[in-house]
Amino acid sequence: MNLAPPGPAPAFRPEEILLPALDGRRENLGAIARAAVQQARSRLEAWNAAGASGGEVVEAFTGVLDRIVRFLYAAAVEDFTSRNVRVNQKCAVLAQGGYGRGELNPFSDVDLLFLYQWKVTPFVESVAEKILYSLWDTGLQVGHAVRSVPECARLAARELKVKTALLDARFLCGDADLGAEFERMVESDVVRRNPDRFFAEKIEESAARHREYGGSVYLLEPHVKEGEGGLRDLHTALWMARVKFKVKHLREIVQKGVVPESELDAVLESRDFLWKVRNTLHFRNGGHQDQLTFEHQEPVAAALGYRDAGERRAVERFLQDYYLHAARMKRFTDLVIERCTERPYRFGRLFSRRIRPGVRIVGGEIAIDEPEILDDPAGVVGVFVESQRHRVEIGSRARALLAAAAPRLEAARASPAVIQPFLDVLRAGGRTYETLRTMHDVGVLGALVPEFGQLRCMVIRDFYHIYTVDEHTLRAVMELEHLGAGRHREACPLLTQVMHEIEQPEVLYLAMLLHDVGKGHGHGHSDRGAKLAEQVARRLGLDEDGVGHVERLVRHHLLMSHVAQHRDLHDDRVIIDFARHVGSVDVLKRLYVMTFADMRAVAPKVWNNWRDLLLGELYLRTLELFEKGEFAEEAREARVERVRERLRQQLAGRDGGLAATLDLVLQSMPASYFLTTPEQSFAHHLELLREFHQSGEQFACSVRHFKDREFSEFTVCAGDRPGLFSMIAGVLAAHGMNILGAQITTSRGGVALDVFRLSHGETTDRVLDEERWQRLRESLGRVLRGEVSIEAMVQRSQRPTVLTRRTMPHIATSVTFDLQDSEYYSLIEVSTRDQIGLLFAITNALYRQGCLIHLAKISTVLHHVFDVFYVTDAAGRKIGDWRRMQEICETVRRRLEGESPGGG
Repeated sequence: MNLAPPGPAPAFRPEEILLPALDGRRENLGAIARAAVQQARSRLEAWNAAGASGGEVVEAFTGVLDRIVRFLYAAAVEDFTSRNVRVNQKCAVLAQGGYGRGELNPFSDVDLLFLYQWKVTPFVESVAEKILYSLWDTGLQVGHAVRSVPECARLAARELKVKTALLDARFLCGDADLGAEFERMVESDVVRRNPDRFFAEKIEESAARHREYGGSVYLLEPHVKEGEGGLRDLHTALWMARVKFKVKHLREIVQKGVVPESELDAVLESRDFLWKVRNTLHFRNGGHQDQLTFEHQEPVAAALGYRDAGERRAVERFLQDYYLHAARMKRFTDLVIERCTERPYRFGRLFSRRIRPGVRIVGGEIAIDEPEILDDPAGVVGVFVESQRHRVEIGSRARALLAAAAPRLEAARASPAVIQPFLDVLRAGGRTYETLRTMHDVGVLGALVPEFGQLRCMVIRDFYHIYTVDEHTLRAVMELEHLGAGRHREACPLLTQVMHEIEQPEVLYLAMLLHDVGKGHGHGHSDRGAKLAEQVARRLGLDEDGVGHVERLVRHHLLMSHVAQHRDLHDDRVIIDFARHVGSVDVLKRLYVMTFADMRAVAPKVWNNWRDLLLGELYLRTLELFEKGEFAEEAREARVERVRERLRQQLAGRDGGLAATLDLVLQSMPASYFLTTPEQSFAHHLELLREFHQSGEQFACSVRHFKDREFSEFTVCAGDRPGLFSMIAGVLAAHGMNILGAQITTSRGGVALDVFRLSHGETTDRVLDEERWQRLRESLGRVLRGEVSIEAMVQRSQRPTVLTRRTMPHIATSVTFDLQDSEYYSLIEVSTRDQIGLLFAITNALYRQGCLIHLAKISTVLHHVFDVFYVTDAAGRKIGDWRRMQEICETVRRRLEGESPGGG
């Protein structure tokens, strides 16, 4: 672990913050307190940077606040008694929350409780007012309550938040007898009353908090305090142990036999690490900041002494350590919670059953009552098989035993006695995800498959995976299992059907488990991972077909997504090339469902109906190719003529005006139009073309909504002109539309028919708003008539809003070209950070370089955009000169990065 830079840290003691003596003068207490807080923070920031531990800074800042509060209390008492007769001056000041626990980070909130005896006297009011106003002057966020001891007891019985706060309360100053009375009340009333209800409420509160903050330890922007595995989890464990075992400090739970000392020592180390991270976040932000957002991660890593090492960047190494500590915090919390809520073992045995020698189900959990069975490595894996078979979790005590036994598997991982039960887990058809996750949590999976084990908590900052590599992989396994269980039957019927057709599920699940094992060593992880996956498959004894399928699936696990989203699926060459890489129908089916699971496990909302449509189209076209058994391109003209003939037959009975338009389309539209347009759209296009020709207007347009598929289609018919596509894209961007893709067609007569597919997603209300569409049509007309500059319109729409001001991660802009994948077009590929008006900026730059755009494939994952444009020169010819393509790409890159044409 890298923490602070080496060198002696200048120790800091709270007593070094000097406070003036009280001599009856009525000084500005707020100014004194503010100066003390500022001085303390300045000294602590330097100490933190020089190498102070997280706990040292937390303890010191708490000590400073204690001195300030006691000073303010003494000043308030002196001021009151100088002006009033000494009557009922009973008041006690207590710290609550993190302050009560003695865990104040530099900009933490401060929570105070003012206790009075019978009623709120002028003395209590004066003391509370003097302390609070002075502390508010420091800029601290100070919460407070003024209550009697009986009132505290009544509120604690009703409100979980109050009860929790009182468990942390710590006497600071004031009437010691009142403080002692409060302490007795906490022990007799708060700690002992309704423990089962308290446990249930805290567990539900914790689950709700985890859901709110992402539901995983392994998010790429973790919340240090409230997230899963964060500091609040440890607080929850202490609160529950306080009630169950009557302890006040973590160290006491070892003395009570709740956890072994080694577990506590480990979690205290992790707590100190998280404190150090939180302290650094607070100092860096100059305020309360508890989330490790992208913009803070690299500076915090540097502040903690992390450096690049080989292919691993410093920030990735820091985050990996963070997740290891957070995972340890979560495991410890789960262990303490289980100890607090478990029924006594002597009663549990009455409701247990033996499921194999040494293993029982007790209280709905697997328990190991003969630990010697774990001396046999096969017995270790067998426990997981039983958990899966009986659909029950493994209890925390059993998990601890399994974790201790995990290293024994390393020497036996090639043994058939160990391999067979592991393969049984993969082929069982239920609870595969839960079983693999538990195996991973206790270290058994990594011992069996070290190629996967090295992914533990690994971070690859690509800004579209929001989980660590191991967490992403396990979630992908979960998505496969959900698909097989029919959870997506209505939304994804084809995928569900294909999943049920797949045989040998162990091949599929093993490939999914290993699909990212090549990560962590720079580019080319698919090829590197394929070699590792082949080794694992052979070690596990799969037959040659199984080994070959696992290797091919890992090697090409990104291919189907890439082709579906970034290539022309109506180009026979694309389908043939994809089929050759896939090799067989069995691999195609597995790759199809793996791609689905891989996408869904990247981040919420990455998978959508649009991607489902694209992948389904690629799957069906490739399946048809395999079934035909012919890997040769059909003559282009023959395909076009077949489509034309079907159109003649389908539309022959329409009215004369439409028939005339059909004749015009058949004669003037290029071959690509007939090969790429869905046949159900032809009639709509004919209606729009007829409207355009008959109206005499500059353009005709229409919008069709496909709510079940979560996209809309905007079609524009207009006289072709240079930059038309860019103008339309700019108007759509200016009105907040999110473009998924576009098909651009120009007839021999110079009529453009541009079709845009627009995402619903988070912009559904906007896309379905007919008034917005009317405004959009008016804007498009003004742009085409030259009444308004499209550049100015897009620029106005780019003004930052509350939503767009948040700092986004830096994503390098890359603009490349491909002259191999299409016979008729040059491909330009743009990878960059998402931003308003991006498509307009790209297409406008291409227009100014004399490029005609024929197809645009748009893909956005979180903040990352990958767009592909099929282009020709102004005469419609493929651009084959690589120097010319380099020039075009460089122009686009400069436009996106805001460089002037002559910039470097």
